[in-house]
Amino acid sequence: MGWKESMEIESKFLVMEEMDFQALESLSELASYSLSEAKIQLNEDIFFDTENRDIMASGYYLRVRKSSGEEGSWVTVKSLGGFEGGTHRREEYVSFLPEGASVLECPDPRIKELILEFTTGFDLFPLLSLKQKRVIRQVKMENRIIAETYLDRVNLKSKGREKNYNEFEVELKSEGSSEDLETIRLFLIKHYNLIESRFSKFERAFLFMEELPEKTFLSLRERAFCAQLADQKNIYGKQAHILTELDKGKSFEELSLLLKVPQTEIKALHSEFEEKRLSIFPFTTYKKRS
Repeated sequence: MGWKESMEIESKFLVMEEMDFQALESLSELASYSLSEAKIQLNEDIFFDTENRDIMASGYYLRVRKSSGEEGSWVTVKSLGGFEGGTHRREEYVSFLPEGASVLECPDPRIKELILEFTTGFDLFPLLSLKQKRVIRQVKMENRIIAETYLDRVNLKSKGREKNYNEFEVELKSEGSSEDLETIRLFLIKHYNLIESRFSKFERAFLFMEELPEKTFLSLRERAFCAQLADQKNIYGKQAHILTELDKGKSFEELSLLLKVPQTEIKALHSEFEEKRLSIFPFTTYKKRS
């Protein structure tokens, strides 16, 4: 078993009604596409980062997935965000991890190189975990495998709190096109009570763990990046601190009084950040990898 790197392209939906979940569970076709027999998979996902959340601050997350009844695990590095126009597009690096091996013993040098680049040698810790029961089907048009569907019952636990939710994903495969995915997405929206999900499971689990609302001023990457900068005694530390406080819901007026900074300066920073996001900091660029 080897490894792969690719662009993951998928549509994701929250399934709000049990009736719709059961209907999706028993599907034999989807729009004009046929579906294969269902395969059931029980997964436990553990997500790792440094204490400083260096991987998140780099715009990625690291997952180790163990499926019941299977030897070994799968280690995945994925980019955060990437939701636009109903579709998720994310960088994805995947490798098999032999039984008993640590993440840094991953046989794929590319993933090891990425982890070391993000963490600069700091230790990795389990950040959060989730469990899911997954129903997998192939989406076919004649002999072509267009996509795979994943119908998931997800369980999150954190600090004595628990959350269960259901999700339906359609992930494009190499023989499918963006038009195929859009046809399926529109069909699902029309025929079922689904809500498009703008978050990956990691992002949703992180928001739950941190007790954050779904709509925040900063993205998860931006929050982690600003948290690392906020203690620095320079202009960038000051700007990161202001952005972090705005993210917590403080008003321009409150912040001006709290930090002894003119409201005009805070408003100007807010406007510049809305336009340029993290590129206001000269030492960061969102590196797209080839």
